[in-house]
Amino acid sequence: MSQTETPQASRKKPHERLNLVVLSPHRDDAAFSLALSIGAWLRDGHSVTILNVFTRSLYAPYSDADSVHENDRLSYVSAMRKREDEEFLKHIPGATMVDLNIKDAPLRLHCDASIVCDMPVDPADGAFAKVHKGLLRHTGKPNTALVLPLALGHHVDHRVTRDAALSLSADLPCAFYEDLPYATRDGVSIDLKRFREDVDAKYHEHLVPVVSDHSSSIAWKRQVALGYTSQIREDIADLVSNFARRYHGNERLWANEAFIALAKAEHLGKFEAHAEPLPA
Repeated sequence: MSQTETPQASRKKPHERLNLVVLSPHRDDAAFSLALSIGAWLRDGHSVTILNVFTRSLYAPYSDADSVHENDRLSYVSAMRKREDEEFLKHIPGATMVDLNIKDAPLRLHCDASIVCDMPVDPADGAFAKVHKGLLRHTGKPNTALVLPLALGHHVDHRVTRDAALSLSADLPCAFYEDLPYATRDGVSIDLKRFREDVDAKYHEHLVPVVSDHSSSIAWKRQVALGYTSQIREDIADLVSNFARRYHGNERLWANEAFIALAKAEHLGKFEAHAEPLPA
């Protein structure tokens, strides 16, 4: 077996088929942050639906998009990024992707891409209602669990995605993933601490770290990340994949009590008695 192949493993089958709904703010977020976990859930027989939220975009810094006429650039970049997601799907056979077709922050909020991690969330942003409506269409099935971004790094699209789903998280098993590559940056431990405190205060939910249990390699995840050629270069792919070394080659979620109960019954992950800190 080559380093980049997905290893096949004999895994215990789940008691029940879960419907795991993953919210991905942009097309690459689920792949960068959760590729290993998604692969494991699928191999265990669960259903995984990835909801891509902000799929209309002009952002493709490592592509030839600038050579395209301005009138055609939006459709060109959006289609390019969709093809990158289709390549990701080849690595995770059985997963479903649904696009909500909402404009990303620079298009929706008429801002420069350089400030999306520094701007406040606007409560009047129409994207909130669109994300919530899209979620409702996919969370009515039995045994549904939500997997949401923590919004580490403060990207406004990640915060809108997360916050639009929070009201549903009070009634469903829910876990939050560490957004990559943002989780590699200094200061994100403060973001995590504040969010956990907010969830505890508003929803009386104490989030507990759960580390995924899978059989894929870090090299496989790097290969997945490199498929998003319009978004990153090799140095960022290394950051994204090597972050799993913090957790002995795994990915980490922060889960509510209902998700923890599922995780214990369905072998979705292992619990950290002493959580590995994020960058200070």
